Amino acid sequence: MLHCQADGYPVPSITWRKAVGTHPGEYKEFLYEPNVNFYRNGSLEFLHISKDSEGYYLCEAKNEVGTGVSKVIFLKVNAPAYFPQKVKQMQVQKGEQAHVQCTALGDTPIEIMWKVGGKRIGGDVDQRYTIREQLLDDGMVSELAISRTYRHDTGVLSCYASNAYGQDEMVIQLIVQEVPEMPKNIRVNDQQSRSLQLSWTQPYAGNSAITNYIIQYKLVSDVWQAQPLKLTVPGTQTTATVQNLNPACSYHLRIMAENRLGLSDPSEVIQVTTQEEVPSGAPTDIRAEARSSTELFVSWEPPEREFWNGNLLGYYVGYQEQSSLTTVSSSPSTTTHNYNFKTVEVGAQYGGEVLLQGLAKYTTYSIMVQAYNSRGAGPSSEHITARTQEDVPSLPPENVQCSALTSQSLQVSWEPPPLEGRNGVVVGYKVSHQPAEEWYEKDEQETKVTTSLKTTIPSLRKYTNYSISVLAFTSVGDGVRSPPTVCCTEEDVPSAPADIKAVISSANIILVSWLPPLHPNGQITAHTFYMGIIEDGKEDGTHKRILGPQSEVYETLRLQEGATYQFWVTASTKVGEGAGTRVVTITSSNKVPARIVSFSREIVTPWKKDITLPCRKVGIPVPQAVWRLQDRIMETNGRKQINKDGSFLIKDIQHSDEGNYSCTVENVHGSDEIVYSIRVRVPPDAPTLSVVASYVDSLQLQWTNNHDGGSPVLGYVINYKRDHGDWEEMQIEAKANSHTLHNLWCGTRYQLYITAFNKIGTGLPCDIINTYTKGTVPVKPKQSQMITVNSTVLTIWLDSWVDGGCAILYFIIEYCNAQRSTDWTLISNNVQPTERVYNILDLVPATKYQLRVTAHNNAGSTVAVYNFTTLTAEGVTVIPELSPPVSHSREVPFYANIKVIVPVIVSLGFLLGLLGVAVFIRRKKSQSQEAHMGESPSVAQMQNQQNRDQQYLAVRVGSGQQALSIDSASYKTDSADYIEDICPYATFQLSKPPYSESTYSGNVYSGPYHSVRGSFVYHDPKPAGAESYKFRQQKEPEYTKVRRKGGKLRDPHSESQESDNLGSTDSEVKKILTLHLPISEYDTLGSDSEGEIPGGQVAASQELVSFRHRMAREVGKPGVEESSSSSETSPSDTRKPYPSRKSKNKGQIMGKRQVRSSSGYSSHTEENTFRYAYPLNKKHVHE
Repeated sequence: MLHCQADGYPVPSITWRKAVGTHPGEYKEFLYEPNVNFYRNGSLEFLHISKDSEGYYLCEAKNEVGTGVSKVIFLKVNAPAYFPQKVKQMQVQKGEQAHVQCTALGDTPIEIMWKVGGKRIGGDVDQRYTIREQLLDDGMVSELAISRTYRHDTGVLSCYASNAYGQDEMVIQLIVQEVPEMPKNIRVNDQQSRSLQLSWTQPYAGNSAITNYIIQYKLVSDVWQAQPLKLTVPGTQTTATVQNLNPACSYHLRIMAENRLGLSDPSEVIQVTTQEEVPSGAPTDIRAEARSSTELFVSWEPPEREFWNGNLLGYYVGYQEQSSLTTVSSSPSTTTHNYNFKTVEVGAQYGGEVLLQGLAKYTTYSIMVQAYNSRGAGPSSEHITARTQEDVPSLPPENVQCSALTSQSLQVSWEPPPLEGRNGVVVGYKVSHQPAEEWYEKDEQETKVTTSLKTTIPSLRKYTNYSISVLAFTSVGDGVRSPPTVCCTEEDVPSAPADIKAVISSANIILVSWLPPLHPNGQITAHTFYMGIIEDGKEDGTHKRILGPQSEVYETLRLQEGATYQFWVTASTKVGEGAGTRVVTITSSNKVPARIVSFSREIVTPWKKDITLPCRKVGIPVPQAVWRLQDRIMETNGRKQINKDGSFLIKDIQHSDEGNYSCTVENVHGSDEIVYSIRVRVPPDAPTLSVVASYVDSLQLQWTNNHDGGSPVLGYVINYKRDHGDWEEMQIEAKANSHTLHNLWCGTRYQLYITAFNKIGTGLPCDIINTYTKGTVPVKPKQSQMITVNSTVLTIWLDSWVDGGCAILYFIIEYCNAQRSTDWTLISNNVQPTERVYNILDLVPATKYQLRVTAHNNAGSTVAVYNFTTLTAEGVTVIPELSPPVSHSREVPFYANIKVIVPVIVSLGFLLGLLGVAVFIRRKKSQSQEAHMGESPSVAQMQNQQNRDQQYLAVRVGSGQQALSIDSASYKTDSADYIEDICPYATFQLSKPPYSESTYSGNVYSGPYHSVRGSFVYHDPKPAGAESYKFRQQKEPEYTKVRRKGGKLRDPHSESQESDNLGSTDSEVKKILTLHLPISEYDTLGSDSEGEIPGGQVAASQELVSFRHRMAREVGKPGVEESSSSSETSPSDTRKPYPSRKSKNKGQIMGKRQVRSSSGYSSHTEENTFRYAYPLNKKHVHE
């Protein structure tokens, strides 16, 4: 408060002036500030005085009287130390110098002090700190210098100022700034095929706000470039999505933070693989070529690598027939619903190839290929077309018609095969014709080739039925023949009768006989008999008589003594009279010499017929007919007998009956002889079959033909069956010598054989061949490849199985809880192999399980069992419990252990005892054999000994029974699957009876095939040698009869089918034997051989013995898989009752089927058949 009081009148006015500067002299008007109050009495009051108010003040008092008065007052202000700025912030870049100043105002002297973290800063605290001070007019400035700043320098610095009047504090916030630290905790939140979503934790910003995050990325295979691909996001975000990536590619990613000072270091690099995506590119360079008429080989290259979008698993090859109305675009298309697809695995170079099979012949196909990965199939390739190769037509020409033009020509017309059966371009047609006789000697088939749809066949036989068939052929070969069409040429006049004879049969009778024309050329309507008489050199005219069409003999009277008679005969058809025979002449005679009216002839006949050779004779005295065969006089015996009229009858003629049969007559006036040349035709021998090549689903067969039986082979029948399958048969034409069986099961055993047939019948089958198609059962994978498991789910990778070359058909999946039960729980019994991954859900955590997977293909099945333990609920693997350690007091050697040494000693003693017994028995047996060395054992004794060794029973028969030939190597005594009785599916070959003229069995074959053209089986035995009986080893094929049941072939080996019980009595066995014996072997007519035991009972008993012996021996042969046992019990106590595999006795009765051959012989055979052991080459004894 400054007071300035003055008195006067009038009252003076007070004014205040302040000196300019710090010294008095010059004053200026005082400006009243808001903090200065002026009172009316002239006092000045300073509110909140400051140092600025200090100075010289002039107080003047004036009134209107006088000059006034003044007074100078010096106002002294004492100022404490203070800081005008209390708080200050300062930023500095890390590593640079920092200069921090604090300015304190107040009266000097002023003392300034610096503190950091409560500690005074001095030279001894940090060598980086230096303090410099400078006095000011109104205070002091202090500067703190930091030579090099670090991050920990960031903080609060305190500056303290003090003087005599007070103190103050100033706070300075020092911020040391730097680039941010690298982002951390980088995570992939979302993983797609073309994008990745990342998140990270915000790092230390370096005391400067992060402005951006920069995400850099590259392919793993690349190196980091100076300017890599990047994505920049604001510094406020900690998530980002990287777009425009490639599917199924592995990327390296890193993140950097940025503030105003710069970029942080890159973060740790993470590697992420994008998800797969369906391929975006199509396979390239598609190529297709025809391998056959039903196969196309397709190959291709993979899509460009950048279009795979993942790992290529394979390809889908689509193909469809391209019709003439469909145009296929070459550009890729997604329309595939009409295509058939085949899946192909990726090849070695990521391309692929496939052989499309089972295609239509000579057909154009549209083909496309798609690549696929785990996400699906990509776009299809360009469509290409390819055509299968030509093949022979598979369908015959249609509407084959024929008509007779003349007696020696036919006209044939037809229509082309249907389009779907041409299989190529039809080049022409082959018209085959042959006489349609019941059987014929030679292959008289002739073929005419033409390109038109009709043709004329000339130079044919007159009035002959012709079998005509037409086939179309392409450049590959001949197609299928049409069914035979039979038509007949027209009639014509016949040829002359084949021969004529005229003999004197009595004193006044002449007997004329003739043979029918060789070429009737029509239906014979009449014979014309001509007789001319010449007497005294003059012809007395010609007599003519019309006889019936069946007449072959005519008797005429000798009316004139001494005359010469001439005779000739003609035959007539409706067309006219044919040529005459030669003229035969008879002169008059009172003697009647022995003559034969019948004619010498050559007779060709099928076997098993009854033929009669006539020998009509005349003469006085009446002659006796004598029959000879190869200069040996024939008598009535067995199948051959001489009838009362002199004719010779041969019953059931066999191939051994061939020869020249002569009939001779003689009396005192003369003699005569005729000769019949007999030729017997039989079925062909069995071809020799071999398997040339074996494939996954086919077998290539080849065979060579043997003796055709005298009649051309008309074809072959191949019979085959797989294990536990039915017999199937396929008929092959005669000109073929090879064939490929298709559509077989992969990796499967097949049995097959072949038969040939001709007009006579079907021959014996060849030995059964056992072979296998290629391929094996599936191969199970390792457990690490097969299964993955978590707490509740088991994943089964079915695509880890190897199919073994045969496609897997299905899987059976089962599992069980190993801790609770051993019962398997069936998940599915028909899991398709297209399901690559299969999951079992809702398992119990931390539990032991077992998994059983069975894979099936045509070759069989493979069972794989895996043990696994589910994870705990927290996903931790369960550690198996270890067995507690076993404490041993001390080690004991095994020879000192009583529990070990005693059983060993006992076992050794037992073995030594057995060895001694065996030696004793062997010595006794040897002594017994030495005792009989002086004797010459008969064959029957040897066989009985052999039978006893083999533990078989032979039925006793008469002492003169036929000895049997035994295959000593065909039975294995260690067989555990011996069948006690006769197997109801066995067939058997019978021993030959000892007569030597008929060497063919004549049995109706009931083997494993169906007769094609007759059921008579021919077997040509080997010629007998000097050694009549000999034990030897020989391969014996086995046959099994195919039983028709419900129109389907039945496999007798199949375990799932029922067996029939043959019966147990000897009478039933004999009944069956009669079905396989020729008539002469079981009738009551006897045998042709000398010394044969009369009657058929001994032979039947022999066959029964042979049958039983062979059946027992056949059981031990390898290859006999399974048979049903008979209910027959053995009367012998020496036979061991071996258990049979199956004991079903259904007693099913099968109907009878009549089998008829072309020769006319028929036999009623039951469809019950038996195991068949092919006979050894038996040596027959000729006494």
